[in-house]
Amino acid sequence: MKDQWTIEHEWVIAKLLVTNCNYKMLFYTLPQYGLYLQAIAPIPLVHKRGPLGLGFHFQPSTSRPRIPHVITVRTEDKDNVSKFILSERQFEASKIFKHGLYFPALEKHYLIGFVCNTVKNMLHLCKGKTIRIVSKSKTLRDLFYEKAVPINKEDATECTFDYDEYDYVLDIRPYKRLLEGKFHTWAVVTILYGEDMTNHWNMEAS
Repeated sequence: MKDQWTIEHEWVIAKLLVTNCNYKMLFYTLPQYGLYLQAIAPIPLVHKRGPLGLGFHFQPSTSRPRIPHVITVRTEDKDNVSKFILSERQFEASKIFKHGLYFPALEKHYLIGFVCNTVKNMLHLCKGKTIRIVSKSKTLRDLFYEKAVPINKEDATECTFDYDEYDYVLDIRPYKRLLEGKFHTWAVVTILYGEDMTNHWNMEAS
């Protein structure tokens, strides 16, 4: 039996985007894959905070909770994360590549540092490969392409970009975050995956 300090300081850490977050089943399933849940938080802050903070609301088994969550897990074996993602597809989980949670707006001057950092890391990780950049937001997709092309040239990472034939996919997902209906910020979550990088719950459909 490992003690909490050892788990939270020595085990490998990973952050996951869980789209279909059924709390009861998630808490039950993670330990079966050797995953220790260190933190969990909904991305859209749609719940009002009570006197004890944001609580867990357990849905009936017939409901389908669609609020995406960021969960932080620890494990002794990093392969456990991929096993969980691919074996437990009901959670629609993906390993997060880079993310930011507090952008005032989805505008270039707020996002430029995050975009450049994400693109640079991606290009050096995928040297010489073909990359597909996807997002439901055309603004975000265009901004990532706009920075990826010159950084690829400057850093000589020799990557190419194609929508039909590719080795890796960078999936960019924006979420509006509400806090008690008074104001909002934006979260941007990126997921990088490919044949040798099984970070997405439904790679075959992407």
